[in-house]
Amino acid sequence: MRDLVATRVASLCLSRRGRPRGLTYDDHLVRGALILDLALRGALTHTADAVELDHDRAGAHGLADVAAEVDEGDTGLQWWLDHGRLDFEALRVRLVEAGVWRLRPWSLRYPFRSFEDTERARTEADRATGRQPARDGGAGSETLAVWALGATSGLFGAVEDPPPWVLEDLGDARWAAELVVERLTELRIRMRSIGHAVD
Repeated sequence: MRDLVATRVASLCLSRRGRPRGLTYDDHLVRGALILDLALRGALTHTADAVELDHDRAGAHGLADVAAEVDEGDTGLQWWLDHGRLDFEALRVRLVEAGVWRLRPWSLRYPFRSFEDTERARTEADRATGRQPARDGGAGSETLAVWALGATSGLFGAVEDPPPWVLEDLGDARWAAELVVERLTELRIRMRSIGHAVD
């Protein structure tokens, strides 16, 4: 749980005071990140004929329930990214249960529900490197995925396309990153056009 792309992206959605952005868009964002988590761990693969899901491999990485929900019916990844039940709130509950986030007690300093990110140093490093990603920095696949989703979702500042090499360097998971980035971009444009805040 601690090292998932979804975890790192969700932590970037917290304000400096530990409050989630509270955007409907972030429900789609965490589902997109989970698609990448499945692909990066070899549980979701793209062949010439189809997208295949390995439930055993997903389960070995703690993503069995995610794989089961993705595989329900015959709707496809894009439909799940748009309409899946697993949302930011569900991920928040898991992060608290796993000890990745801690719910802060009420105080005058924190009068609203907020969370302490126990991986704050990593989150701040993701934020800093995401603003100026460097190809020669030896970034791992999870970090590349965080950069791709963060750029697309305005988590590093202005919303922008990730550098092409970020997607290229994801190797076998590139197809999943391209699918997610493209769909999140479409959703952001559509949601903004009907008055939803998306960043």
